[in-house]
Amino acid sequence: MEDLKHSGLPVCIDSTSNVIALSALLKYDGFSRKTVKQMQGLLADEAGLDPDEVVYDVYRGIAFPEDEELLNKNDFRYDFTVIMPGLLNGECKKTSGHYHGWNQGRTNTYPEVYEVIKGTALYILQKSGNFDDKPENMVIDDLIFVTVEEGQSVIIPPNYGHCSVNIGEGPLVFSNLAYVPCPIHYDPVKYFHGMSYYVKKGNGQIKFELNKKHVKVPEPRFASVRENPELGIKFGLPVYQSYKQNPDAFRFLSEPDDYVDSIMQMLICK
Repeated sequence: MEDLKHSGLPVCIDSTSNVIALSALLKYDGFSRKTVKQMQGLLADEAGLDPDEVVYDVYRGIAFPEDEELLNKNDFRYDFTVIMPGLLNGECKKTSGHYHGWNQGRTNTYPEVYEVIKGTALYILQKSGNFDDKPENMVIDDLIFVTVEEGQSVIIPPNYGHCSVNIGEGPLVFSNLAYVPCPIHYDPVKYFHGMSYYVKKGNGQIKFELNKKHVKVPEPRFASVRENPELGIKFGLPVYQSYKQNPDAFRFLSEPDDYVDSIMQMLICK
């Protein structure tokens, strides 16, 4: 068992099964698992794959019982996701990908915080202002590939669909802090058989393969991340602890309008 120290919580991961073990001091609301069969229609090449192979696990609603009131007060939830190591016909394992719904004024979609606890993540961010229209009419206005290392966090910007990809050698473990009332839209990704690019690995190198079901895709930008203590993101300080210390710093999750520029500035585009 390995302690997941970057989470700041009493949790471990089994080095053989990559299953998370939570301390009895913590509560959680549920567990779900995505296999290759459940990812059909989202992978670059599904031929010959084992339908029962695990792609990723999700542990929802993790908290100390004494912190539940603070999380519920703001309608926030804290989760873990584990994307398994290995490739699927050369493609890096990933989550299914989705868009977040609009806020009440339809001015921006809701953001989300992702914190890499173990491994290396690549987040595909693709911006669309009409993702909730007919899928065939969807236009991608911007495309960013963001690499996030262990101990770092990224805020998924308003108006960007996203997918998490494990580009490391072992499992990828990341947490998310999210606004519970936020609607989740999977269909705009499913319609196109995945995001605009597939992320593959060969000879130790990361490769990007265009998803040809997308008719028009902007040139991707590559980015790393910087911290923003005013928004509660300070590398080395676990997000769970940061939220407990200063819940007001995370107001952007439910009220994104005043924070779009600050969130975008956290991405260091090359």
